[in-house]
Amino acid sequence: MTPPRLTAAVELLDVQPSDDILEIGCGPGVAAALVAEKAGSLVAIDRSATAITRAKARSAGNTRFLQADLANLPGHDATFDKAFAVNVNVFWTGPADAELATLTRVLRPGGRLLLVYEGPGGTRDVSPTITANLARHGFAAEVVPHPAVLAITAQRPPG
Repeated sequence: MTPPRLTAAVELLDVQPSDDILEIGCGPGVAAALVAEKAGSLVAIDRSATAITRAKARSAGNTRFLQADLANLPGHDATFDKAFAVNVNVFWTGPADAELATLTRVLRPGGRLLLVYEGPGGTRDVSPTITANLARHGFAAEVVPHPAVLAITAQRPPG
């Protein structure tokens, strides 16, 4: 059974067949498998070699897995239409400047970022910190109402 947070993330991402997508912190690849069915292409990253090995075992043909952290992701300039992360804490535990600079670089102008966190009943509200971090990097962010998760969507500034 797919965890509700991952089902919600895929639903909110609104994947289109022409989308080139980046997943940040793919873990064992459950969300990647769901997104890959619908997307044009998917690059899924995780810092853990074990996670990447597990994710590759369930991979789809249009998915590329990389052992990397977001702050040091090489290349991919203006490659992605959308990026998403589920329960990735870096966006609220500190300023996330290096990570958000990378997202500004790898998302196409107007590209969309989706950050999803475990259901509202079980977590503190980290949205003020996340939206402030995003705003410092020029992203227009908003909290998206959802009964199962805390979801924040943000658009990369044009140009």
